[in-house]
Amino acid sequence: MKKILRQFWESMTRPRKWKFTNSLRNTFQFNNQILLNTSLIKCFIVLSFSIYKTLGILYTTALIGQNVMKYSTLDLLLCPACQGELTLDAAYPHGVLETGKLTCFACHKIIPVKHGIPRFIKEDELTGLNKPFAHMYDWFSWIYSAFSKIGFLFLGTTDSKARQEVLSRLEPNGGKVLEVSIGPGVNLPFLLSSPQVGEVYGLDISIGQLNRCNSLIRRKGWSVDLFLANGEELPFKDDSFDAVFHIGGINFFTNQQKAIDEMIRVAKPGSKLIICDENESGAQWYEKFLPGFKSAFNGQREEIIAPVNLVPPTMIELKLENIWNGFMYCIEFRKPFTTT
Repeated sequence: MKKILRQFWESMTRPRKWKFTNSLRNTFQFNNQILLNTSLIKCFIVLSFSIYKTLGILYTTALIGQNVMKYSTLDLLLCPACQGELTLDAAYPHGVLETGKLTCFACHKIIPVKHGIPRFIKEDELTGLNKPFAHMYDWFSWIYSAFSKIGFLFLGTTDSKARQEVLSRLEPNGGKVLEVSIGPGVNLPFLLSSPQVGEVYGLDISIGQLNRCNSLIRRKGWSVDLFLANGEELPFKDDSFDAVFHIGGINFFTNQQKAIDEMIRVAKPGSKLIICDENESGAQWYEKFLPGFKSAFNGQREEIIAPVNLVPPTMIELKLENIWNGFMYCIEFRKPFTTT
C-alpha cells in the first residue's frame, strides 16, 4: 500500500501538461472558454484521498461487525458454482445473520459469512482482468465517491443529475432491485429515496468497495444486503429481481457475455435491465486521471465498444444511447415474459 501511495503521489505531483484532443472536447461538450486546470484536479484527488481514507478508517472501525443480512434473503441465494441449494450453519437471532457459513447441498462448497456479507469468491480464484481490477478498486474505494463527484463537475453535470439520468429508467414497481458492482454505494441515496424501490441488494467483486458501502449503510440505518461475488456467476435464483442494473465495470469483465446472461437470468420476466459503462473517450480520460487504470492492461487495452451485440435477440425494447455528456454508453432493454 505504501508503494502504491508513493507512486500515486509522484504521478500527481510530476510536472505535466495535459491536453484534450478536439474530439474529446466535442464529446464531453466542454465550453471553449473554460480552461481545464489539471493541477486543481490533482489537488482535489490527493486531498480527497487523505480525507476519505481517514473517515473510512474511523467509520469502518466503528461500524464493521454491525452489518447483518436478513434471513429471508437466503430464499434468493444459490451456489454460483453448481446452482445447488444452500443451507445455513449459524444461529440467526431476530431474523438476521451476522456471522456463519453457507454450505452447498450439491457440491459441498462452503461460503463464509462475515459481518453479514456472504463471500462467494476468493481473490486467488479470480481470472483475467477481474483480478487486477478487484485489487485496484480495493484501494481506490477510499476516494471513489469524491473522485466521481469531481469528475461529474468537469463533465458539465452533477452527481445527482448523472445518477438520476440512469436510475430513472428502472421500473421496479416497489419490488427488489439488484445492483451489480455496487461499489461504495453511491447510487443508494437515489434508489432508497424512490417510492418505486422496495428492497435493494448489492454485489461487488471488491471487498474494499463493500467495506465502504457497509459503512455508508450502517451510518444511514438502511437495510441493504451485500455480497462479495463475481458478476459473471451471480449467486441468486432465477427470476428473483424486479429490476437489475450495472454502472461501470463490464467493459473489463473477463466474460461480458456471461455477465449479461446472468443479469437476465436473475431478473423477473417483464423487468427492465440497465447496463452502463464508459465509452472509448471516457476510457481515455480514465487513463489520464484514474491512478492504476492504464497499468491494469499492461499496454494492451482494446478499444471499447458497447456490448449491445451480446444482448440476446429475445430481449425486447433494446436501446443504446450516450449519457453523461457522451462519457458513457447506456444499454437498456426488457426481459420478455416469454423467451420462445
